[in-house]
Amino acid sequence: MIIRLAIAAVCIVLAAAIASVVIIIVRNGKKIDETPQPVQAMTEVCDTTAPTEAVTEDTAYVFDIEDVTDAPEVTTVPIETDADGETETSRTVITSRKRKDYDQNSVYIDMESVLQNPELPVGCEITALTIYLRYLGFDADKVDLAKNYLPKGGNAQYKDDLLYKDSFFDYFIGDPFTRGYGCFSNAIVKAANKYLDDHGGGYDVINLSGSDPDVLYDYLAQGIPVICWATDGMIEPEYYESWYDNATGEKLDWYLNEHCFVLAGFNMSADIVTLNDPMKGIIDYNINKFETRYAQMYSQAIVILPNGNKTAEETETAAENSDISDSDNEEFPPEDEAFDEEE
Repeated sequence: MIIRLAIAAVCIVLAAAIASVVIIIVRNGKKIDETPQPVQAMTEVCDTTAPTEAVTEDTAYVFDIEDVTDAPEVTTVPIETDADGETETSRTVITSRKRKDYDQNSVYIDMESVLQNPELPVGCEITALTIYLRYLGFDADKVDLAKNYLPKGGNAQYKDDLLYKDSFFDYFIGDPFTRGYGCFSNAIVKAANKYLDDHGGGYDVINLSGSDPDVLYDYLAQGIPVICWATDGMIEPEYYESWYDNATGEKLDWYLNEHCFVLAGFNMSADIVTLNDPMKGIIDYNINKFETRYAQMYSQAIVILPNGNKTAEETETAAENSDISDSDNEEFPPEDEAFDEEE
């Protein structure tokens, strides 16, 4: 019995000694684990919730994925109710992303920038015409053009409980010096023709409205800038008001954020257009976003060419054969209905 107890005591002492040695080795970092470890256990796993790129505060335009895709962008007009209380059918606008190949992948036409403020807070259209006329060599003044050449209208009245006003296609509705709606190409064509008649003529004012964006780019490739319409900052147009045209009885829908520019360049590889903006100066925008807003603003555009320029006839034919017709642009797709004056 005594021998057995002695052997047990020796075993306990040896076990304690071995345990002490293992603890000392581990504490001194000498333990070696020879068990093969999977590669994943040796690789640092990134935090997928962390931001993958930095965005600087001075970025002029943040590109959304839908802005740079080559797939067609589809926007649906919400169902609305007209002035008679009848429900109108929504429709879909598709902006093509397939563009022509140009000998020059990048085009920029240098010209003076004229800002509408402070004199013309809602006068972007007549200021864009001023930019264009000055590019052609005329000593045009935005205030003079707004006072003496821009056709203005309004003349609101009710007939059978329906609101009638002049058409914003033919007149500037409101006052560009204070507060107003705006106007589209016909009004600026009238202003340009009247100014040119008073200052020696020599030019044809061509209304390109209804043309595909490629027609505008064709002119740029020939060194000819284009007056065009989109929205301020390329934001979504917002429905505001409907009325009937005093002259024709046609129903008209006015959408806010309408804005007029001079299209001065493009870079197809970078997917950008360059605009001479009466509000912001020279600025680049994503080309897909621009084309969408251009279509939503009734595809309105103008060029001014020297008399007898063959391009004028070619342009009129192109506009007639364009996929975007006047009837296709009777409505366009806003998403909101909040009021906000053009800035």
